[in-house]
Amino acid sequence: MTTTPDTRPARRHILGLGAALGAAAAALTVPGARAEAAGPRDAAAPATASGHAAGIVLEQNHAGFPAMPRAVLDFFLASQRADADAWAAAFAPQGVFHDPVGEPALVGREAIRKRIHSILPSFRPFLGITPDEAHMSADFVAVSWRGAAVTLKNRPVNWSGINIFQLDDKGLIKEAWAYFNYAAFKVQLDS
Repeated sequence: MTTTPDTRPARRHILGLGAALGAAAAALTVPGARAEAAGPRDAAAPATASGHAAGIVLEQNHAGFPAMPRAVLDFFLASQRADADAWAAAFAPQGVFHDPVGEPALVGREAIRKRIHSILPSFRPFLGITPDEAHMSADFVAVSWRGAAVTLKNRPVNWSGINIFQLDDKGLIKEAWAYFNYAAFKVQLDS
């Protein structure tokens, strides 16, 4: 019996990452580990011991975070500072952000910055998004995370999810997909 592969974009991203996640997890989550991952795919590039082409150097543990490429680290650090400009600067100038997946995509660094800037005043404070695990395959990084904030009515808001980031040849975020329960997030925000 043959089956037709599922070609929905979200499923392709997750399935494409699946094969390398186990091996990458060991290298990326060991404190003090240093690993390399691919920039743009280039068949002529030499492979590292992890199976990735030489390219982006992963940042080492920062504030207890798992190792991850600089732009992805900057994405999370900027969220914890509630810095919309730095958060958007982690993206390439024409970066795309699906936040969350299923909502209209934000296209371009300025659109991403404006969206983040419009959301932050809803909280006092916005405590940020904290990565739990990071896994890398070629130019994709999958990160599980948890977010926390306090509404202007002094109510806690907690949510969690998984982001998938695709990096460009400069190591910036080319495209990002945020998977989380937006309805549950809104209920907490609106209550």
